[in-house]
Amino acid sequence: MISKQSQIRYKNILQDPIFFWFLCSIGVLIILICVGGITRLTESGLSITEWQPIMGIMYPLTENTWQIEFEKYKQIPEFLLLNYDMSLAEFKYIYFWEWFHRIIARGFGFLFLLPYIYFCYKRAFRGSEYILLPLILLFIVIQAVIGWYMVQSGLNDRVNVSQYRLAMHLSMAFLILGLLLYLFFDRFNNFTGAPSNKDNFLKITSVAIISFVFIQIILGAFVSGMRAGLTYNTWPLMDGEIIPNNLFILPVWYKNFFENPLTAQFDHRLLAYILILVVLVQVTYVFKSYRNSVYFRSSIFLVLALFLQITIGVLALLNQVPIYMGVMHQLGAIILFITALYHFCLTLR
Repeated sequence: MISKQSQIRYKNILQDPIFFWFLCSIGVLIILICVGGITRLTESGLSITEWQPIMGIMYPLTENTWQIEFEKYKQIPEFLLLNYDMSLAEFKYIYFWEWFHRIIARGFGFLFLLPYIYFCYKRAFRGSEYILLPLILLFIVIQAVIGWYMVQSGLNDRVNVSQYRLAMHLSMAFLILGLLLYLFFDRFNNFTGAPSNKDNFLKITSVAIISFVFIQIILGAFVSGMRAGLTYNTWPLMDGEIIPNNLFILPVWYKNFFENPLTAQFDHRLLAYILILVVLVQVTYVFKSYRNSVYFRSSIFLVLALFLQITIGVLALLNQVPIYMGVMHQLGAIILFITALYHFCLTLR
């Protein structure tokens, strides 16, 4: 039963326009990240070979404009070496996803910028919002540049984009999401009166968990960028081994982490196991020390999100990553990131 005081607090949350703005921005950004995943999984990212911030919003509507766009695509290595037999109808399909991704990105930019200007004029922000919101705005601009920088890597000498630039693009997306979530949770916890925490073990393990989740997302970008999920489609063994051979087959040893599909997938698996261990250690500690507390409830959601994500990941691997499973895995990463960050925000109060 929710107390009358809690009801008043939740009512105040819903009446806070900045809280609602954060919520809408987070929702659109989640959609943007998922559509970005679809764009990658459908191999659509190189279908638009130009970056036109204003004119690029126009979707081809006539046969002539479609032929012009198709001719541009025919000049890049992806078409010349891989998709040389692609029909116009097939091109329209991949073009749509890249165009849709860019349109949502523009929409997100305006959704963030216009209310930001208004609330600045009203001096409605408080505390760290005055620092973090301009930083988020800067990161959004940088992210747009990184997106085009990523696309450029596949227009000349490659048939796909650089996995390094893909990882940069995804990392920045989650960094923006993380900062927005931090501000969102900060307002939420202030309204709901979440307790302060002085337990250093709880703080340290929460920092470790959110750090590992973020690193795991970056490793996932390298797995995706090298199509490593299409290889070694067995679990729990890889190539018939717990620790496979050829992890360091490249002469420059550290490049194996970023350019060897076997090593990238192995690292992604290994960090998942480490994450399970750290989360279970913390949950056990919270169960013993903070049963029936907000920390215990948030840790349970964290465990559920983690095991859901691992289950989706294993199923996607065993089935050679069909598009719908790849999208589910990306959405699962977002859910895990949100739950880990909420737990982090609670324990660091």
